[in-house]
Amino acid sequence: MIEIAGFIDLHTHTRYPDNENFPFIDIDDSAINGGFSTILAMPNSDIPIDSIKNLKIAEEIDKKLKTKVHRVASLTKNLEGKELVNYKEFIENGITIFSDDGKSLIDNNLADEAFKQISKLGGAVFQHCEKSCHSNPGDIAPPNSDADLIPINNDEELEVLERDLRLSDKYGTRYHAQHLSTFESVELIKKAKQEGLPVTAEVTPHHILLNNENLDTNNGLFKMYPPIRTEKDREGLVEGLQSEIIDVIATDHAPHKAETKNVPFKDANRGVVGLESAFPLIYSANIFDIDQILKFLVVNPTKILNELGYEIPKTVNTWKKSKSVFITKSKFKNSLFENENIEIERVLSSV
Repeated sequence: MIEIAGFIDLHTHTRYPDNENFPFIDIDDSAINGGFSTILAMPNSDIPIDSIKNLKIAEEIDKKLKTKVHRVASLTKNLEGKELVNYKEFIENGITIFSDDGKSLIDNNLADEAFKQISKLGGAVFQHCEKSCHSNPGDIAPPNSDADLIPINNDEELEVLERDLRLSDKYGTRYHAQHLSTFESVELIKKAKQEGLPVTAEVTPHHILLNNENLDTNNGLFKMYPPIRTEKDREGLVEGLQSEIIDVIATDHAPHKAETKNVPFKDANRGVVGLESAFPLIYSANIFDIDQILKFLVVNPTKILNELGYEIPKTVNTWKKSKSVFITKSKFKNSLFENENIEIERVLSSV
């Protein structure tokens, strides 16, 4: 048996609060099954976290979970990129992280003002980098794009990231780059850190374990943003973690109903679940040793959240080394790793 600290996920989509009564218990099940004791919830729920009223609705549900849920507020109202939210009001209510995750803040003038205000208030911008998110969002990374599937080129990520790093430098704004997918992004983060910018970054398990060679473009499970890219990109992300340029592995856990993924690629919802599969798949890939994995899933996420005023409960989980196949136990099964071989399993208490 192996006892290790509970993991912290900096990127979870809880789906609630919403108007369809999303089964919040599924988020709890997924986190517990995967060994995560704390999650950072993104604001792009059906009822977006763009007001204190909506925040309070979310927090009332959060209290029902065994998993500790910390909240992120949106950068703009309804994540539309047109009007900034009241950052001061959120910070007075204990929320210091702002993101339009699911979308990017594209308007350069508005982004400038957001970084300026958030820096003065001591908050942080967590950015999803996708320049065409409000205009013509793409479907898939080259070389798999075709007449029907819009390509998501590396510049989709890089142009927003480059601008944001300039703004972080201009105002000293604490900045975290979410779910990076390109090897060039690693170089940009490296340069920013060398220049002393207050910058951190994350990658997902699927971006460091998979590439888009022979990707099944008939399978809607593989549609997500950012897309899975080339082997060169995957290797660049792994090297970014190994060299400590990239700080965190975050799941970008995004539950979807089967009927929204078992459709043609073009029509599929974007996103995969990852809370249950993250640790067993990363451990079994033998890319990192256990101390490195704990740095990406516990030490660095804890440091980032603590510095921004979020407290992390200390918990311990038990795992056992056991060769088996990964099977999602919770309700939403849009995982890319179903039936993959693993070498470790979570030991769950029967109490």
